[in-house]
Amino acid sequence: MIKAERSFWEKVLYDQKYDLIVIGAGLTGQSVSYFFKKKHPNKKVLVLDRGFFPIGASTRNAGFACFGSPTEHMADLKIEEESRIIDRIRKRFDGLQLLRYTLGDDNIDYREPGAYEIFTDVGIYDKAAEQLPIFNRWLKEAAGVDNVYQKTTHNGFKAIGIKHEGCLHPGKMMRTLYRKNMRLGVEFRWQAKVEKLDTASRSILLDNGIELHSENIVIATNSFTSKLLSDIEIKPGRGFVFVTKPIFDLKWTGTYHFDAGYYYFRGVDNNRFLLGGARSYDIDVETTTEFGTNERIKNHLLKFANSVLKLPAGWEIDTEWSGIMGFTPTKSPILKSISDGVLLVAGLSGMGIALGMQLGKEAVEELT
Repeated sequence: MIKAERSFWEKVLYDQKYDLIVIGAGLTGQSVSYFFKKKHPNKKVLVLDRGFFPIGASTRNAGFACFGSPTEHMADLKIEEESRIIDRIRKRFDGLQLLRYTLGDDNIDYREPGAYEIFTDVGIYDKAAEQLPIFNRWLKEAAGVDNVYQKTTHNGFKAIGIKHEGCLHPGKMMRTLYRKNMRLGVEFRWQAKVEKLDTASRSILLDNGIELHSENIVIATNSFTSKLLSDIEIKPGRGFVFVTKPIFDLKWTGTYHFDAGYYYFRGVDNNRFLLGGARSYDIDVETTTEFGTNERIKNHLLKFANSVLKLPAGWEIDTEWSGIMGFTPTKSPILKSISDGVLLVAGLSGMGIALGMQLGKEAVEELT
C-alpha cells in the first residue's frame, strides 16, 4: 500500500465527515448506499471495499435468482421454526422483485425458466414430495403464489418443478447498480482495506493510515465480518463454480438444484454449462475465507457431471473460480445495531441475490 504525506489540496478530499460510510461494496452494501442517497440526495455517502471489484460473493456467485428448494426447506426445519422460515422466504421473494424493479431485467440478463430439483435417491424424493403441500402453503403465505412446487420428471430423473425461479448475470447486476450509485453522487474507494473500526466514535482507519469519520456506518462485509467484529457468529463458506466451453446438444439448459441446495447447475449463454457447490462434500475445509480451488471438490463435481448428469463426451471447463459466502447458525440474515449510528447487515447464507437489496433497503429504514 502506498503511503505518502498529504498535500494542502488533499484536505478537501480527506478532512471531511460523511453522513454515511458503507464498508463492503457488494450487492448489500451498494444497495444501502443507493437507497440512502435516493432518500437523502444532499448527504455525503462513501462506500469502501478492499478489492478492485467487490470480492466476496456478489460477482462470484452462480447467478441463481431463487428462494429455496424443497430439500433445503426440509433441512431448514431441523434448525429453525416454521414462522421464521416463512418470513425468510418472504424476504427472498420480495428481494428478487425489488432487485428486478430497481435494476431492470434487461440490464441484468434476467430470465425466468423456472427450476427443478432433481433426485437420485427415491427415499429422499418421497419425503420431499410428501411435504409439498406444506411448502406450497409457505409460498402462498409468503408471496401469494399458488402451486409453486410440483412433482414431475426431468431428463430421466424424478424431480420437483419450482415455478417463478430465475437466473441472471451477477457481473451486469453489480455494474448496473454501481452506475446508478455513481449517477446519484455516491463516492467509492476501491482497494481500501479497513484496518480498525471504532464503533463508539464512528471512525474508520484504513491500512494506508487514512482515517475517516461518519455520522452513520453500515458494515456489509458478509463472510468477512469477523475480521472487524470478532463476536459476530457468521461462518464463511467457500463455493467452487465452473463454466464450460459451449456444449453441443446440452440438455441441462434450465436452472437446477440438488441435495438441499448444496449443488446447483444451469445453462448459460450459447450452450455453456455452469456447475457449482458440493461444499458439503468437504465442509470443514470449505469453512474458510481463503479463495482457491479444493481439488477434492472439483474432482467430485467432475464425476457428478459425467456420471450423474451425463454431459456429452468431450466437454471442457472454460473458467473456474471460488466465492466466499457467509452463514449464520440458522441461515437467517443479521440486521442489527452495533452501537449508535452503526449497523451490521450480513450473514446472507448463500441467498445474497435474493436478500441483498431488500436488506440494504431495510438497513436504510433503520438508519432514518
